[in-house]
Amino acid sequence: MAGLIVIGPEDMIRGFRLAGFEVMEVSGEVDATALTERLEEEKEYTIIFMEEGFFNSIADEVMGRIRKKGLPVIVPLSVSAGWKERVKEESPVARLIRRAIGYHIKIKK
Repeated sequence: MAGLIVIGPEDMIRGFRLAGFEVMEVSGEVDATALTERLEEEKEYTIIFMEEGFFNSIADEVMGRIRKKGLPVIVPLSVSAGWKERVKEESPVARLIRRAIGYHIKIKK
C-alpha cells in the first residue's frame, strides 16, 4: 500500500489527470461506500482524495472502521463548482484609489 488516487467527477479530476495523478472518474450513481470498501480491501492506496459530496455519502460505520485502522487516509476535496463563474471585478475608480494611496476603500453606490 503506497499509492495515491483522486476520485471524483470528470470535470474535477481533469486537472489532476494532467498533473500525472492516478484518477478514478465516478458519477452520481456509483455507491461510495462499496467503492471505499473495495479500495480498502485491495490495499493499493495509502491516500485517497475524494470529492467532498462523494466522501459525505460513505456510510458512517465504514468510515469509523477506516479511521480506527488508520489506512487508507481519505481526504475530502472541496472543489468550487463555480470555476466558470465570473469574478466580480473591482471598479476602475476603486482600483485607481487603491493604487494611489495603497489602501482599499469601499465605495458605496
